[in-house]
Amino acid sequence: MLVLLLALPAAWGDDPKDKDGKKDPSPKEQYAALVKEFSTKQQAILAEARKAKGEEQDKLFEKYQSVGKDFADKFLKLAEDNPKDAVASDAYFWIVQNGAGSDAHKKASDKVMTLLDEMSVKDLLAKLNRMQGSPAIFDAVLKRAEKDAKDPEAGDLVAWVAMRSLRMPNGAKAVDLLLEKYPEHKSIEQVVAMLGRMGNPDADSKLKKILETSKQPRVKAAAALGLGKVYAEKCDALADKPAESDKVAAEAEKYLTQAIDLYGNSNEAQRKDAEGELHALKTLRVGKEAPEIKAGDLDGKDFKLSDYRGKVVLLDFWGNW
Repeated sequence: MLVLLLALPAAWGDDPKDKDGKKDPSPKEQYAALVKEFSTKQQAILAEARKAKGEEQDKLFEKYQSVGKDFADKFLKLAEDNPKDAVASDAYFWIVQNGAGSDAHKKASDKVMTLLDEMSVKDLLAKLNRMQGSPAIFDAVLKRAEKDAKDPEAGDLVAWVAMRSLRMPNGAKAVDLLLEKYPEHKSIEQVVAMLGRMGNPDADSKLKKILETSKQPRVKAAAALGLGKVYAEKCDALADKPAESDKVAAEAEKYLTQAIDLYGNSNEAQRKDAEGELHALKTLRVGKEAPEIKAGDLDGKDFKLSDYRGKVVLLDFWGNW
């Protein structure tokens, strides 16, 4: 018993405590505390910026954007002090996402590139889903997806790139790979919808290919809606060329009608979206006669838009915030 009692103080002494007798926070707790401190500081600056105006507000927004840079060294120290802890990879990914322009960013980027090749696909996806990425990371993730093509979650890596870089060469490659290797992937419909509204230069050709080859009605419907929107947008750019505009409008109408039929009762929200686009195309596009409206003027007197036909009308657009 005496031996045990003599040993106890030594055992207690091995327990890391600060001057207040509390245990030192674990690496995970330190990481969480840093994230909270970073978020709190950002929110405080943002609240201050909302109250400011002009040049002062611009400076505060710049300060808001640079908060991550100020915290990057703290996250790097945490990672380097705990190289074997899982929190190290969290810290490196955090720096890459938030610490651009800092000295720590280059070191973290090198570490992340190594992790992109070494981590399990499942763990990698957990990290990637919390960040936006960069061209270098997109390339590395696509290479990893090709390397581990037999992994059940490799398609998720391709989809992650496709949804975050549609306007970049990486995104175009990811979309092609997704359609070729993973045509049944759960994100296909979302990727197709994004293609139709993000101004991708190859959107129409890719959407036509999807419409022709996909065996999924919901994907075909999304492709038809996307094509309708792409062609409808082109109509407005051809306002001074009525013949060309009408030809493009006919294509838009064809695809929007197809989308309405394909959606049917399976997706009411998307069907209504297609119906709204079709209505605007037929009645509101540049060059069309404005539809009749009836309303009351500032004096409460009823009027119709057609009452002003042939007259010069001044429209005063104003707002109040």
